[in-house]
Amino acid sequence: MPIKLPSSEQFLFAANVLANRLFFKQGFNAGIQTILVVKWDEIGDMATATHVFELLKTSYPQAKITVLCKPFVKSLIEHDANIDEIITDIAAYNKSYHLVVELRGTWSTLLKSFFNKAKYRVGRAEVRVANRGKQLHEIATNAAVVAPMVLSLNTTLKPRLYFNAEEAKNVHAFIAENQIKKFAILHVGARRILRQWPLERFAQIANFLHTQYQLEIIFAGTSEDEPQIGIVKELLNFKSFSFTNGFSLSEFSCLCSKANFYVGNESGPLHIASAFDVPLLGLYGPGVPNVFYPMGKNSKVLHHVLTCNPCNQLDCVEPESPCITRIQVLDAELAIAELMERINL
Repeated sequence: MPIKLPSSEQFLFAANVLANRLFFKQGFNAGIQTILVVKWDEIGDMATATHVFELLKTSYPQAKITVLCKPFVKSLIEHDANIDEIITDIAAYNKSYHLVVELRGTWSTLLKSFFNKAKYRVGRAEVRVANRGKQLHEIATNAAVVAPMVLSLNTTLKPRLYFNAEEAKNVHAFIAENQIKKFAILHVGARRILRQWPLERFAQIANFLHTQYQLEIIFAGTSEDEPQIGIVKELLNFKSFSFTNGFSLSEFSCLCSKANFYVGNESGPLHIASAFDVPLLGLYGPGVPNVFYPMGKNSKVLHHVLTCNPCNQLDCVEPESPCITRIQVLDAELAIAELMERINL
């Protein structure tokens, strides 16, 4: 039997754990003046981490909090009053911070903690290692990362997202121009094909929401999602709307704050909608159960967890019947009906 070597991510986790234990301090210190939060990750991952900024600002109101994130994620957090600065280039991490919080980093960000002489440092790797075999929900994982450094975790553990008045004005204009009243948001895309529910089934659900609950349908996403959205729209016999190219993540956040319902694959937009407690149905394929489920009280998840779960989400061992395709339209309709009765819509 061939020996299975640790993955590059596992090597990085091990290096982070050793570095934090051997070379950096941990523990609350009221004198901390500068904090760097490293979150070099995707949209949904950031949407489940924003409560960390609030926890840190509550414990260190005097501190300047800087966030290092990928460029396309910046607009999701740029109006968060708990954040003082956002940088979107790892090269811009070029100075010392009293505290470095590594929610998701790289070899480069680890090395920069040494070169730039951070005094305190905590990281995701330690939490994941401590909970190996029983992975926490991502929201709880992010809170646990900063737990050694904050006064208390009694502050809300609910992620919050923000938008400004200009973005709200743009969203209001979109809704008014299209004469939209009650509406559901559908997101038909996902970063990986094995996470994508069949488009024709999305069309059937759009029709169900429109005819059964008189909801207008707004398809959300980026310009990359537009070809898929176009396919779904062609299967509908009523007018629907697109909220894609030209809108920011903060504007999408505003749209979610006004939505009556949301249906989508496991992807970033779903976690944004969940942050606003939108009644929603999440369609899950190869993802690890529970870890990235929406936390809202009016959320439901459909997820066929097979014996091959978890997988690499790239190579399906049952290509004729991937787990995401095992969710039937009737399953989704029944879940929606249950939620609609619960919220009395």
